Amino acid sequence: ETGFPEKTLKSVFPEATGFTLRKKTLSAEQVQKIEQASQSKVQQNDNPLSYYVALGKSADGSGVLGTVVVIDTRGPKGALDMAMGVRRDGTVARVVVVENKDDPRLGGALFLDQIKGKSIQSPLAVGRDIQYAGESKAAQALLNAVRRGLHLLAAATAP
Repeated sequence: ETGFPEKTLKSVFPEATGFTLRKKTLSAEQVQKIEQASQSKVQQNDNPLSYYVALGKSADGSGVLGTVVVIDTRGPKGALDMAMGVRRDGTVARVVVVENKDDPRLGGALFLDQIKGKSIQSPLAVGRDIQYAGESKAAQALLNAVRRGLHLLAAATAP
């Protein structure tokens, strides 16, 4: 999807009535901390970070449902691009695999639904915290990218 990824964003937060693009340039120190914490390299297209604020009817009346970040990684067989929605409380609302050149099962609900509700503090190890019947290296690459996305958003939205 080129330009404003409305379709992708709606697949992550279907209840949203709109999305606002935000950009944040992270310092070298922030990038280093993110890489250490996520065990995942910050990609060139991660900085400046573009993320989207999902707007709609929220329980707290703020009008903000959460944020969406588009992240990519490489599995053993190829590229994986995904969009991750994070609620205001910092938990994962949904992960949608947008492009998958690796194991097709990585895009399936059986795997991705296990990530819902996870936070920046949640352990994300294949076989221990998240079950996956396919290639564990591919699954771990995706999970490390999820952790990187959580850390990127936390750094970008910190006061």
